[in-house]
Amino acid sequence: LVDDMLLIARLDQGRPLETKPVDLQAIARDAVDDARAVAPQREITLNASAPVVVAGDDTRLRQVLGNLVRNALVHTPARTPIEVAVTTEDSVARMSVADHGPGLPPDAAQRIFEPFYRADPSRSRDSGGAGLGLSI
Repeated sequence: LVDDMLLIARLDQGRPLETKPVDLQAIARDAVDDARAVAPQREITLNASAPVVVAGDDTRLRQVLGNLVRNALVHTPARTPIEVAVTTEDSVARMSVADHGPGLPPDAAQRIFEPFYRADPSRSRDSGGAGLGLSI
C-alpha cells in the first residue's frame, strides 16, 4: 500500500517517462508467467505472435499490465479464463487483458481508475486491496 501511494505521488509530480525501445510481447509474456506462478490453476493465455517494439517506459508498462492481470485474477471467479494480448493495427500497438467475469455496473466502470475506488467494498476485504492498482 505504501509503495503504491508513493508511486502515485511520484506520478502526480509529472516525472518524465524513461522512454526507450520496449518489447510489448516480452512484457506480456512476463505478466502471464507471473500470473501463472501465482494462480497455477487458472487458465491464462497469451496471444502475442511476434515481438512488438515501441518507445515506452518499461517499468511503468510492466506495472500497468501487471495491475490489470492481478485485477482480473482477484475479481473474477476461479474458473474464468484470462486472456492477455499484444496486437498491432495501422501502426498502433495495443496490450489488453480480457476476462469473461461478471463485469462492472456502468456507474462503477466510470470510476474504476480513481484512487481508492472499490466497485464492491465487501469483496475488497478478501482481496486485501486498497483500491490503488488500477489508478496507477
